[in-house]
Amino acid sequence: MGRGDGATHARRGGLQVRRGGGRAGPPEQHLRLPARGAVGPAPVIAAGSGLAVGGAPDDAALDASLDALAASGVERADVALVFVSSDCGPRAHELLHAVRRTTGAPVVLGCSGAGVLTERREVERGPAVAVLVVTDERLVVTPFLLAAQGPGTGEQVAQRVGQTVAEGGCLVVLPDAVGLDPGALLDGLHEALGFVPVVGAVAAGEPTFELYATEAVRGALAGVAFSGLAPMIGVAQGCMPIGEPYVVTRADGNAIEQIAGRPALEVLGDAIRALPRGEERIRRAGVFAGLAMDPAKSPLERGDFLVRNLVGLEQASGAVVVAERVRVGQTVQFQIRDAEASREDLTATLETLARRLGGRRPAFGAYFDCAGRGQGLFGVADHDVTLIRKHLGEFPLVGFFGNGEFAPVGRRNFFHNYTGALVVFPAT
Repeated sequence: MGRGDGATHARRGGLQVRRGGGRAGPPEQHLRLPARGAVGPAPVIAAGSGLAVGGAPDDAALDASLDALAASGVERADVALVFVSSDCGPRAHELLHAVRRTTGAPVVLGCSGAGVLTERREVERGPAVAVLVVTDERLVVTPFLLAAQGPGTGEQVAQRVGQTVAEGGCLVVLPDAVGLDPGALLDGLHEALGFVPVVGAVAAGEPTFELYATEAVRGALAGVAFSGLAPMIGVAQGCMPIGEPYVVTRADGNAIEQIAGRPALEVLGDAIRALPRGEERIRRAGVFAGLAMDPAKSPLERGDFLVRNLVGLEQASGAVVVAERVRVGQTVQFQIRDAEASREDLTATLETLARRLGGRRPAFGAYFDCAGRGQGLFGVADHDVTLIRKHLGEFPLVGFFGNGEFAPVGRRNFFHNYTGALVVFPAT
C-alpha cells in the first residue's frame, strides 16, 4: 500500500462544534472552547494530511489517518476531511470508523471523487483515501448533512450555519449531483446569509456518495461551516484572456449584441485573429466569455471575471449568446481554455494568493479540482499540486476531482466547470 505524508505543525487546542444536524446523520457532540487566560503562547494551528493508495479501503483509511495525525504533531484531531475514490463505497462505513477511531475527530465528513489528492500527489486511478486533520482552539465548525436536495436546500443550509458564519468564515459544500440545482442552492444561501464565501465541489466517481460521521449517503449534501480563521480563496477557471476588455453597450438577456458599439461577433473575431495560432487553438480548445462581476473594480484582473460558455453565435445580428445573463455596462473579455491557458491561469492565481499571504505559509487548505483537468488535460501527473507547492510552499492539503466546483468571483458565489478552487487558512 502506498502512503503519503503531510506537513507538520505543533500544539493542540480545542474546538467549538455547533450542531448543524441533518436527518441522515447522528447528532454531533457539543464541545466548548477551553478556558484561556490573558497570558500564554499564541494558539498554533495543528494540521496534517495523509494519503494511502491501494489495499482494502478501511486499511487505507487507517494508514492515511495515522499519517495525517503524525504529521499534525497532535494525538487527537478536531476535524477530519476525508475524500475517497468511488470504489471505496462498499466499505465506506468501515472506512469512516477507521478515521474516527484513529483521529478521535468529532467532525468527520467528505465525499467520493474521480480522484483524490494531497499536497504531495494526485491519484486519478485506483482505490485511494486522502485525509486532512485539523486542530485549533479558535476554530468554530458546524457540520451538516441533508439527506436529499430539492427546493429550499439553500435556505435549509443557511438555517444550520447562519450563527457560525455571521462574523466571517466560509462554507464548504459537497453535494451529490442527484437533485442538485447549483444556482438555486447559491441563491438561497445568498438571500439568507448575504455574501459568505462558498467553496467545494460535486461528488464524482461511479457511484457517487457523501460521507458524514460514520455513514455514506447517496443523493445528499454534506458540508461544514468554518469560522474563527480567515480563509483566502483562489479560483483558477482554466482560461486565458484574449483581445481586450470592453464594455457591453447592447444586450438582451444572455445575448451580447454590441461591445463598445460594435457587433459582438466582430469583436470576437478580432480577438481570435490577434492571438498567436488563434484559429488552431480555438478549434482545439474553444472560446468563452469572461464577465466582470464587480462594476466598481478597477483595474480588472483575470480573477475578476466569471468565465461562461458561448452557447450561440448569431451571424445575422452579430450577437454572441452566453450561458449567463449579461447587463449593459458590464465589462467582457473573451477567453480560451486549453492546457497552456489553464497552466498560465493557475500560475497567476497562485501568484496572487502568495502576494496576499505576504510570505506566510498556509496552515492548511483544501483544493477542489475538476475531473476534466488533471493528467487528461495537462499530460503529466500531479500538475496542480506541484504548482501549488512551488508558489505557496508545502502545507497540509486535501482535495478531490469533482463534477463541478463552487467558488466566489468578486463578492458573489458561482458554480463552475473545468475550475480549480483553492481555499487556504493562514497560520496567523
